[in-house]
Amino acid sequence: MYKFSIYSPLRAWKRGELPVSPFLHLSVGTHFEEEGNILLSEQLMTGKEVDEVVDQMKLELDEFRMKAKKELKLLQDKMLQK
Repeated sequence: MYKFSIYSPLRAWKRGELPVSPFLHLSVGTHFEEEGNILLSEQLMTGKEVDEVVDQMKLELDEFRMKAKKELKLLQDKMLQK
């Protein structure tokens, strides 16, 4: 997985620190061009290439959804346990 990432600033949170509601951010990778556009693919020149990249993104998003939910559950378990 390289197009999407999970940013979890509370991953380093430790018991005894100020309690906060667990959260995370979903973000795109770090590929961008000089005008600031975030690029999600290489240059696509045919309809077939577009289909292949979009199909791969769909698969990746489904996997990403499961990973993000797992990460959030880990934060919730860690921060909300007594």
